[in-house]
Amino acid sequence: MAREIITHFHYIHHNGGSQRGFTLLELVFTVVIMGIVIAMAAPSFNGLIESNKIKRLATEIEWLLVQAKSEAVMRGEAVYVKSTAPNMSPRSAVSWDITSSLKAGTPVFSTIKSTSFSKISITNSSHLKQFYFDPIYGKPSANGSYRYGIGDYKLKTTVYTITGRIYTCLEAGSEKLGTYEEC
Repeated sequence: MAREIITHFHYIHHNGGSQRGFTLLELVFTVVIMGIVIAMAAPSFNGLIESNKIKRLATEIEWLLVQAKSEAVMRGEAVYVKSTAPNMSPRSAVSWDITSSLKAGTPVFSTIKSTSFSKISITNSSHLKQFYFDPIYGKPSANGSYRYGIGDYKLKTTVYTITGRIYTCLEAGSEKLGTYEEC
């Protein structure tokens, strides 16, 4: 056994010249080519991150509204949704939150904050500053919409009082985004 190991090392030592590694020049070329490929791919990753972030916000806003509606009917008590997003105007803010609670006080159910969605601006209809879901039919007390966007992606989540429907769609001129239809 020991003799086989020694023979193997002797073989490696004498035939080491035929085994070759990378030269410094080959390594430099490889690193430069990888750098160019990564630099070309970086903008597409940024778009992917933005689209995923806006889709996640759309899902969370819809979920918060549907949960508030369901809780109102289930508990037989009005559930309020309060927003600190600015009213719709040409200038939108990046610091906002949307909260649902049993009364106009402390949040009970859920909150969506701008800190979880950096660089997404949001505006909402003045009627949606504070509204509630009816405890009997689950219909909202106000019509309106939340508009939010980042980069070329712009979505709108609308709340209807007559039907109680909560609907998210793409704003006109927005980049295509998943399965969302244009408004």
